[in-house]
Amino acid sequence: MAGTLGLRGDGCWVVMAQVSPRAPAKAASPAPGSKGRVLVIVVPAVLALIYALGHLNWYLGTPLGRVPVLDERENIDFAEAIFGGTLPAAPFYRAPGYALLLVGLRCLGVSPAGLFPAALAVGALLHATGAALAAKLALRWFGRRSALIGGLFFALNPVLVHYATQALDATFALTLFLAGLNCFAGAVAAPERPGPWAWAGLFWAAATIVRPNYLLVWILVPGFAMSNPGGWRVQGRILAPALAGVLLFGGVSLWQKRVSGVPGFLPWQGAYNLWAANRPGANGRYYTQHVSLPPELARGNPARAESILLYEEETKGAPADIPAMNAHWHQKFLEEISTHTLRWMKLMVRKCYALLNNWEQYNNKTYAFHKALSPWLRYNPLCWGFLFMLAIPGAARLALETPRPAAVLLVLCLACAFSIVLFFASARFRLPLAAICAILAGGALGRPNFWMEGSTGLILVLAVAIITAGFVTFSHFGWVDDRSTFVQDHALLARAAYTVGDDKTALSEANAALAMQPWHPDAKAIVAAATEDLEKKEHP
Repeated sequence: MAGTLGLRGDGCWVVMAQVSPRAPAKAASPAPGSKGRVLVIVVPAVLALIYALGHLNWYLGTPLGRVPVLDERENIDFAEAIFGGTLPAAPFYRAPGYALLLVGLRCLGVSPAGLFPAALAVGALLHATGAALAAKLALRWFGRRSALIGGLFFALNPVLVHYATQALDATFALTLFLAGLNCFAGAVAAPERPGPWAWAGLFWAAATIVRPNYLLVWILVPGFAMSNPGGWRVQGRILAPALAGVLLFGGVSLWQKRVSGVPGFLPWQGAYNLWAANRPGANGRYYTQHVSLPPELARGNPARAESILLYEEETKGAPADIPAMNAHWHQKFLEEISTHTLRWMKLMVRKCYALLNNWEQYNNKTYAFHKALSPWLRYNPLCWGFLFMLAIPGAARLALETPRPAAVLLVLCLACAFSIVLFFASARFRLPLAAICAILAGGALGRPNFWMEGSTGLILVLAVAIITAGFVTFSHFGWVDDRSTFVQDHALLARAAYTVGDDKTALSEANAALAMQPWHPDAKAIVAAATEDLEKKEHP
């Protein structure tokens, strides 16, 4: 660079800078604070991994950590059938995304016996990845301090750790959702580039293949792309995420057609679950069995068995053709909401209350029951209600500082919430909302005095909103704080203990289940079997 004298318009001489075309380019120095930005992402991820592995180390020594149960067993059986090429010639009952992840472990050399503990370890790694993604989002929206706090809220959330250390699809789907949300946030910030839109569409389509309730979230990507101005580039922005999803959905659909002859990318369990969650008498919080099933069917997948039995009964012995069954349950759902609209709307209000309440609703396991057993989770005070209340000022800060991302995030949260309450308000279904609350809570505490810069009206509105949220989330009407499901947890633990040969625990837990429900068939069977085994050991 060289300087020459030049005459400015006001008659003053100044030094004019000139850049020599042959001057070598100077190496760019790292942006100030870049190391700090990396640390606020890495630290939550490392702590998340340590916390999850600590809990997992304890859990692997328990009966439930040694033998897969219910959905876990079904996921592993599904993966083994895919890996071994023994899939039945029928449409997929479950979404195949998580099973494909387990197939990947088998391809890496994991043995059938080692698949279950390997799946739990991968869940811990996914939890750490989710913490990094959550911190990265908070960094984009709020800055470094908020990123560290939000990432730690995610990393140390005992509910997220509880589900991460099970062979379930929720944590894998949540990780894909957060990856897509990071891409989506970048697309909203720079809407003229089609790349981030495509990646957001791909990640959310993948999340849908793992858990179908993310389908509505994926549908929003082309819609948001369309709403952004951008001239000739807008067409590419709309087509990129749509094409990414269509290719993925199309691949799964062709795979299912090859296996069963019936194309489709959504699992067939959804139709009956939709009806079961909204039928007369449904509590809307978790699936309840309406048909008495033999113990072997009840321990397998009671919803699947019940859907077939009820369909055959209601159609007077018609064969259980899956497309016909799905059409039947969809029709019953539509008839219910059209002919008993008020009753259905009351049910939806109860579901919304359950969704926002601090109590983690039953889904195969009751979180409160299993948290009390874990020395790693038992004393952790972090909970949905605390994060939900903090998320409100965090959302207000985001809306004041960057209104467009705040509006987009609101629509995404509403889409997630609707896809949940349309079915069951079970605990693991609201994990994406819990993750967003952790991020927004970091935003609130990262700059806790932001509201003081606002008007008196803003302060009043925030105060009312936080107090209302506190009442909704921490109030306990009798039907939401439901501990009657503990009987299923006792029976499940008894069955797992009996399977691994721990007869004393099996007998103790089965008796605890019978104390709550004296007619429980599985608990009665375990008591008889465990008692007999103990007598044989004492008197061989």
